[in-house]
Amino acid sequence: MNKLTSKIENKKGKKTYLDAFLLGLLFALAFCPYSGVLYFGGLIPMTIASPSGLLLPPVFAIATGLPVIIIAWLLAYSVSNVGKFYNKMSVFQKWFKWIVAAVFIIVGIYYIITSI
Repeated sequence: MNKLTSKIENKKGKKTYLDAFLLGLLFALAFCPYSGVLYFGGLIPMTIASPSGLLLPPVFAIATGLPVIIIAWLLAYSVSNVGKFYNKMSVFQKWFKWIVAAVFIIVGIYYIITSI
């Protein structure tokens, strides 16, 4: 393990697409090992057995990757608009506090009047 870490440390600035692929593969298997079982245990045997099976791995990759890409895009877009959302929420919060306070005062007056 020490040789591997020293090899990675000495690779400063020399990142390749293979490194990114292996890191993505590691994260995918770490966060969702069930997908790895489905892919290697179910999909690859079906690919070998079927005459048109070569289409199955790309379809599987797109079908499992597309939701991740969409959610990542939504998160990135929403993070850029957090400031605008916070400003709108603070204005709403100010008015909502006043409305809730008025409702509580009115309900309190109603209960005082009905109990007398």
